[in-house]
Parts: sequence; structure tokens; C-alpha cells
Amino acid sequence: MFRKLVKVNSIGMSSAKSSVPLSVIGPDVRIVGDIFTQGEMQIDGQVEGDISCQNLVVGEGARISGEVIAETVRVHGELHGKITATAITIARAAKVIGDITHETLEIEAGAEVEGHFARKGAASASAAEAEHQQQGKKGKNAALPPPQAEEKPATIN
Repeated sequence: MFRKLVKVNSIGMSSAKSSVPLSVIGPDVRIVGDIFTQGEMQIDGQVEGDISCQNLVVGEGARISGEVIAETVRVHGELHGKITATAITIARAAKVIGDITHETLEIEAGAEVEGHFARKGAASASAAEAEHQQQGKKGKNAALPPPQAEEKPATIN
């Protein structure tokens, strides 16, 4: 009697991936506050607050000011704040100001991006590499003989 419809939006996200439906913030909506969902979100309006969701699409006319935490983020509009996600795509019409932590990052030509980039796991890998190098130096120094006192020439009186 009922059929499950798979709705694919204009950006290519399907709401059939999860049991939570796609949430859409329309272009005429302004939200002041944090947004939390376990599903997908598409924001075409304005949000002043942090966003936590599974997948986020920031539409071309959207303006977000706050931290974003998600699995995937596609930015077509304006986003001011830190982004932490596994996969991030910043489209050519996008403007992003803030630090970005990612596993994969795609920035299309023409996009405006300002901030620092950090790959997830890279900080801990860098620390491990530095520790390994430090231990290697200790090992090299341990193999060298201890410095000997300089021999002074004998003086004749």
C-alpha cells in the first residue's frame, strides 16, 4: 500500500540513506541557536549557532555563523566558523572563513577560503613522528663514545 519514496535534492543528497528525513531550512528562515540532528540537513537560510548533523549542505544563498560538526559537508554559500568533518567540499560560489579539520577536502576553483587546514589524525601522526625521530637521535648519541678530555701539551720550565 505504501511505497518508500527516495527524494534526491538538487545537490544530489538522498534522504533514503538514513531513517531520519532530510531537514531543510528555507531561504526565508533565520535561526538563532544551535541545531542538532542525526540526519541530513540542507540550509538555504541563515543560522547563527552551532550545527551538528550527519550530512550538511549549505545552499548558495545560505549564511551560517557557528561551528559545524558532520560526516560530510558541502558548502555552496557562506560559512563563518570552524568545520570538522570527514569529507568537505567547498564549491566555487562558496565563502568559508574559519579553521577546517577534515579527512578529505575538495575546494573548487573560485571558492573563497580563509583559515587553517588540519587533516584528522595528522596531529597525532606528527607527534608520533617527532617522538620517533627524538628516540632515533638518542639511539645515535648512545652509540657514540663519551667525549674524552683534551690532551694538553706539556710545558717545559
